[in-house]
Amino acid sequence: MSWKRNAWKALKWLTLITYLVIGLWFVTKRNRELVCRDIKVKVVDSSENAFITSKDIRRVVDVKGKSPIGKPLKEINTFELENRLSTMMSVRDVQIYKTADGILSIKVKQRRPLVRIFNAKNQSYYIDEQGLVMPLSGKFAAHVLVVNGAITEHFPFKSNENVMQWDTSVYKRKPLLSEIYDFARFVSDNSFWNAQIAQVYVDSSNDIELIPRVGSQVILLGSLDGYEKKLEKLKMFYEKALPAEGWNKYKMINLKYSNQIICTKR
Repeated sequence: MSWKRNAWKALKWLTLITYLVIGLWFVTKRNRELVCRDIKVKVVDSSENAFITSKDIRRVVDVKGKSPIGKPLKEINTFELENRLSTMMSVRDVQIYKTADGILSIKVKQRRPLVRIFNAKNQSYYIDEQGLVMPLSGKFAAHVLVVNGAITEHFPFKSNENVMQWDTSVYKRKPLLSEIYDFARFVSDNSFWNAQIAQVYVDSSNDIELIPRVGSQVILLGSLDGYEKKLEKLKMFYEKALPAEGWNKYKMINLKYSNQIICTKR
């Protein structure tokens, strides 16, 4: 009787395989015939920045008025669409996929500005968190650290230029703009200083001033060398001296000299 049991098992497996093959054929046929019935766009970080909107994305997708809606999904080249959207200056990352119910889903991440620069030629632009030059937008201004003054670029001035790619054979130390980027990253990542420092003014690479959000004093930082230790001194001064003296007692706080803070009263 064992041959009957084996035959029955073989028949069950054959039936299962037949169902799977038929089911796969129907699914494949359905997918070949499935058309795009809608486009759904999600700008992931729209609550933080508004450089691009879903309308902007749709406008690029519907290039020359040729919308993917109504087209068979198999004819929609998601790779080409991703490359097209990636050319938008404010786009950091884009992912596109098709769903089983005929939806073309587009997920976009915006570039995140870290600092806004006003250079010596009165040109203005952002540097994003990846160190790339990012042009301004006519529809949105990011609330980030502002740095202005005697700033000259050490690279060809154009979008997407990396401020950290500098020639070590030419520069004995980091160019000022690279140091500013490092400083801006530090401030952005530190909740205390991000809330405290509003602006940086560059008179020269050795004379840099900080303008705080609280209080009307000017903070002389000197160069950006060792800025972490200088800011640590300032924080201790804020915590120990200013509560007793008051925020508006001093018009200038000098951090240039090691192991001391020199204050000028009003």
